[in-house]
Amino acid sequence: MTKFTLENGKTVTKPFNKIWIIVGVVILLLYLFSLLIPVNLGLIQLSELKVILQKMFSPKGTRTWGDYFGYLLTLQEPLVDTLSMSFAGTLIGSLMAIPLAVLSAKNIVKKAYIYLPARTIMNLFRTIPAMVLALIAVFFVGIGVLSGIIAITLFTFSIMSKMLYEVIETIDMNPVEALESTGASKIESLRYAVMPQVTPIFLSYLIYIFEINVRSSTILGYVGAGGIGMIIKDNILYNYDRVGASIILMFFVILVVQLFSSFARGRLQ
Repeated sequence: MTKFTLENGKTVTKPFNKIWIIVGVVILLLYLFSLLIPVNLGLIQLSELKVILQKMFSPKGTRTWGDYFGYLLTLQEPLVDTLSMSFAGTLIGSLMAIPLAVLSAKNIVKKAYIYLPARTIMNLFRTIPAMVLALIAVFFVGIGVLSGIIAITLFTFSIMSKMLYEVIETIDMNPVEALESTGASKIESLRYAVMPQVTPIFLSYLIYIFEINVRSSTILGYVGAGGIGMIIKDNILYNYDRVGASIILMFFVILVVQLFSSFARGRLQ
């Protein structure tokens, strides 16, 4: 460790820089992973990647650039499907998460036989990936937007319930105790003391999760949940230019959603 002498004669020791330890640990872990999971670098073909990118972002065969960008106009309906199932799933899942978040909060529900099962249900849903939820939904209701809404609803429910219950456990309990001391019921204390504290954060989380769901809805559509994802699935084998046009469209849509999300969450803080 390096020592420094100040003008007043006092000697101070510079704290040890731990960054090199962290770098060393990361390198060691990467090395161990390379032993456990062998990687054949010879299989990586960057030339093929270049060919695929050229096919994705240039017209196919006799098609012109007008055809390439004109195809974007035909994607209005699947784009609306993607946005609508993202919005509906986010809204429904977030509203469904409120009761479970309240029941999971130890400072609101002090009985262990209530909040422990509630947390178990919440953790159970969080262990299921969104892709699996989409496949289950497709199995029960078939291919289409409805299965996407169900998958996004359950995915949002699992995230929002966890995030919201942690927020509820950090609220100021003085307003709650003051209301209850006047004879207010548990529902009234939730409405007038708890919800005003968590509503801005809840709305911020809702907007953020909507942003996540718009991005993930494309992947969910690939397994049959409707929207742009199904368009990509139908064209990925033979029409790379259609896939590229769809990706360009989703890039700008997600960019706009992200800008809106950042602006809205900034206003809520």
